[in-house]
Amino acid sequence: TEYPFKERIALHIETPGPVGFPLELRIPAWVEAPIVAVGGELLSGAEAGKFFRIEREWKNGDTVDIAFPMTPRAERHYRGGVAILRGPVVFSLPIGAEWKKVAGEEPHADWEVHPTTPWNYALVVNVEKPSASLRVVEAKSFDSAFSTANPPVVVKAQAVRAPQWKLENGSAGPLPQSPVRLAGEPEAVTLIPYGAAKLRITVFPEARSGK
Repeated sequence: TEYPFKERIALHIETPGPVGFPLELRIPAWVEAPIVAVGGELLSGAEAGKFFRIEREWKNGDTVDIAFPMTPRAERHYRGGVAILRGPVVFSLPIGAEWKKVAGEEPHADWEVHPTTPWNYALVVNVEKPSASLRVVEAKSFDSAFSTANPPVVVKAQAVRAPQWKLENGSAGPLPQSPVRLAGEPEAVTLIPYGAAKLRITVFPEARSGK
């Protein structure tokens, strides 16, 4: 399996002979239409947010195929900000970073990290139907779950700079209240899994056109 970055999970049963036991699968609450099949036969009754119990006599070579369909979704947060999720994975904007040692010696030195790429973006996203404005791209192969350069999955989005969102005391200032006015042409941004982005923005203001 490459879950949680891809939808499908395959279980293969290896046993020296027929054996009866229950198999319980936890179905995540975010799944809209879970799919469970044994030996290619679809099973009914799997529900989001519950355990699905399969009780039968298993034999060597049996398979259980599971699919948790994933579509991007948007969650509201502080001051109306928006975070993007797909399945159980939260996505963030990775920010270029310059590290500077300011005191001490390795391995317990003190460091400062400064952004080298823009970070103060507002997302242009349809919060009610985020799939209409977001595009998911799964990697054919990836280095590791925490790779910044080659992550297992990314979300392509549109965003605009929010100039009113500034640094304060060396950190990102308070999140502007959403929505913010859409000013200028949106640009493409790539969001990667939260754990892969070391310096990151995860909750964004929402940008809308009009007043």
